[in-house]
Amino acid sequence: MPETWAWISGWAIQPERFRKALEDALPGYRHVVFEPNAQALDRVLAAKASRVGGYSLGSLLLLAGIDRLPADTEIYCLAPFIAFCKEAAMGGTTPEASLAAIQSRLSRTPEKALKLFYRLAGLREEPTEPLPYLLEDLEWGLTALQSLRAAPEACARAFAVLGIKDPLVDETDAGFSDAWKAIIRIDATHHYDTLIKALPSELHS
Repeated sequence: MPETWAWISGWAIQPERFRKALEDALPGYRHVVFEPNAQALDRVLAAKASRVGGYSLGSLLLLAGIDRLPADTEIYCLAPFIAFCKEAAMGGTTPEASLAAIQSRLSRTPEKALKLFYRLAGLREEPTEPLPYLLEDLEWGLTALQSLRAAPEACARAFAVLGIKDPLVDETDAGFSDAWKAIIRIDATHHYDTLIKALPSELHS
């Protein structure tokens, strides 16, 4: 029976898409992927996985709840941030006004809101139609991006993979980039498939 790896995916990313990218890059594991909602961390804990991972908003949820994760859990964060908005001065680059524009559009035309976010993040694919998961969870996720903060010390327990061309993260922010247990920087944007492939080579065996 393959080892289970529990993941929380990013905002507006269809979990099945993310799981397919994981299975292609890391076929030696059973990957369980949860959308980033209010129950995500509880579901990760219930999976009792020795390795957990988060992508984008998923990594923020893991880091913000890191005290709930067992001390021996290996934690991997792809395109992570400890606060999303630029005004928090914690490595995020997105102005609150840009996030507010997405929030406003989500309530009226959710498909257009997702396309706006994908362009902002530099994602190479189009959002899925219909919506990748429940609208109420998408709304919850934007609120989390706006308000959630993780303690910088949480990064000391996690491995990070960061694209140096990621438009959502300032990888030159020393307070953010120097805090990790280990960090891999690659020539990439925010797109998850490239980041997954850059995880440490011993995980790909």
